[in-house]
Amino acid sequence: MKESVKLILSILWLSLMGMLLLFSIGRLTGLRQQKLRRLFLLFSCGLLGGMVIFLSDWQNIVPTFLIFLTAVWAGCEGSRIKRLTVGLMVASTVFSFNVLVDNGTEFGGFLVILLKLCFCLGLCAVIWKYGPERDFELSPAMWKLLFLLTLPPVGIVFSLVLLSDPKVYELSVQYLILLLLSLFAFVGLLWTMVVLAKQQKLEAEAVMAAQNVRYYEAMEQQHFEIRRLKHDMANHLQTALALPGEQGKAYLRELLESTENTRTLKYCMDNTMNIILSAKEAAMKQKGIDFHVLADIPEPLPMEKTDICAVFGNALDNAMEAVEGFPEEKRRITMEARWKRGLLAVSIRNPGRIPERDSRIPKKFPVTTKKDRASHGFGIPSIRAVLGRYGGTMELRQEGDEVCLFLYCHLQKENVS
Repeated sequence: MKESVKLILSILWLSLMGMLLLFSIGRLTGLRQQKLRRLFLLFSCGLLGGMVIFLSDWQNIVPTFLIFLTAVWAGCEGSRIKRLTVGLMVASTVFSFNVLVDNGTEFGGFLVILLKLCFCLGLCAVIWKYGPERDFELSPAMWKLLFLLTLPPVGIVFSLVLLSDPKVYELSVQYLILLLLSLFAFVGLLWTMVVLAKQQKLEAEAVMAAQNVRYYEAMEQQHFEIRRLKHDMANHLQTALALPGEQGKAYLRELLESTENTRTLKYCMDNTMNIILSAKEAAMKQKGIDFHVLADIPEPLPMEKTDICAVFGNALDNAMEAVEGFPEEKRRITMEARWKRGLLAVSIRNPGRIPERDSRIPKKFPVTTKKDRASHGFGIPSIRAVLGRYGGTMELRQEGDEVCLFLYCHLQKENVS
């Protein structure tokens, strides 16, 4: 009876420690959806947290380490270097604490279990409270840097455990200090991760802001050209009338061709929207893309002009990029936009497939296919950031052979001062 109770209690506290470590790892990497992979990761986390590790005890530390890294590799999301780095961070930290508790204290079995459980709880709390934002991403170079920084604490733990004298059962002061350094190295690594994530986010926001300003400036320049042409129209007509016969007609044809790409069509009652849609339709016409628009916007949108440019300019640019390589009969983009009772709903559809994810973009959104990734790839994050300021959301779905981008936003007139 006692053995059964002990077995049940052991399973419970190992499961609890496994859940805490699973939550910690999932906060840093994200978890795959497959249940078997998650169960394997949960099992390995419980094994890691509850493993008893004595000096010279390679029979426990090596298999546990390999099983845990395999589970992280199989059950977590992200690049290979990201999964490996997070796995090494967590493994070295938990191993350091277990070696300290199992070799540096004289507590009994229950107190050791309680200490390990409290440590897993504290580790989980630290990661959730002070760790980077959810869905954070780092460039491959930054993950390589973090990977290199994880190697010293891993090396310390394995050196102390595997190279110790089998006849020594207590930790020396030097060993104790090294294990404490290895343990607190996790705090430094987590802080480095947070700083690097914030730095990359700021760089991405700077690029997005610059793109939004360029969009707005381009639209303003086009609007200026339209006003200038209207102002000069009387002079152009007088010149055409003064020219004889065919020369006058040729002059008018040349004038019409020059104004083709700068004319503003009226799609709705928002002037900025009209300028953007006119410019994009002209660009699509040059690329042989069939563009259909239904814009039911009965009055100007209560959004900053740069935000309107960022949302609709980036969304249409992404759609154009997706279809311009298709045969001409498949080059089509359909956009519907409605603003009614304070709700702005937009859908943009184009043929294609959602491409693979980039490390700079949250996992729900795709990556640019352009070669110049330093200055591209921020279209979707830019849209998402703008919508977030207005309390909006977005969704990218694959519907048959079409990629569908849906934007929803509650807009009130007080949004823009």
